Amino acid sequence: MNGSWGIRFLIVVSLASVLFGFATLSEGQADTATDAPVDENDFSGVATADEAEQESSPSEKKSPESTEDGLNNDSSIGFIGFGAGVFTLLFLSSALSEAIKIAILMAIVTPLIAKKSNRDDLNRGRILGFIEANAGIHFSALRDALQLANGVTAHHLQMLETQGSIISWRDGKLRRYAAANISPDQIHALSQPIVGTRLAILETLADAGALGLSNKELGAKLQLSRQLLSHHMIQLNANQLIEKTDAKKRSPWRLTEIGTETLNDTASPS
Repeated sequence: MNGSWGIRFLIVVSLASVLFGFATLSEGQADTATDAPVDENDFSGVATADEAEQESSPSEKKSPESTEDGLNNDSSIGFIGFGAGVFTLLFLSSALSEAIKIAILMAIVTPLIAKKSNRDDLNRGRILGFIEANAGIHFSALRDALQLANGVTAHHLQMLETQGSIISWRDGKLRRYAAANISPDQIHALSQPIVGTRLAILETLADAGALGLSNKELGAKLQLSRQLLSHHMIQLNANQLIEKTDAKKRSPWRLTEIGTETLNDTASPS
């Protein structure tokens, strides 16, 4: 799920490759060490002419055993290099993409957390409730809003998705989540739904009127973290539901005409 099994397969293959490479490399070195020269003190008798000629010959060729040991060493180094390369690729990919980072967390961290977490039900319930109120929220915003660790968040998200309580989808470098009772046909609209927290933001700005409210004031009124508020404000602004009161960077936000109409339509009884 979410690529975690694929990540686990790559980790197992790379780890096995590294271990096999070191094992065969060690064996080759051990074999070389056993081929020690004969102790000169144990030598008795006079060398034959053929033996003396063979020992003194400068053009002595390498034995087949030496050539085979060299090939084995090259093969061992190749296995080690392959395994280390896969580990490096996974690490770099996790730094560039949140979706890959989540898959790696689910592959490595969640099996460990599943055995020792004493607050599973509480944290899982908090996450599920938060996702239901903030459909389309992405991993980082959810983690920061609930002040949970990466591994704990990934573990409970995986459990909730396995149980069929939530769905998730990839949105560029992000992974977004929503309650499973929402139709998959609405996934494209879930990145900017006017429900839950976003509806509360529009209602709060409507009460503020033309003067509007700053991010700090909105966060204080709605008890939202800066990251979570920013996540919703970006989407509301992209849909032209809110706008700045003037061109200044830190100027307050207010509703646009489209935002007012949307809020009225939402509040109207069906």
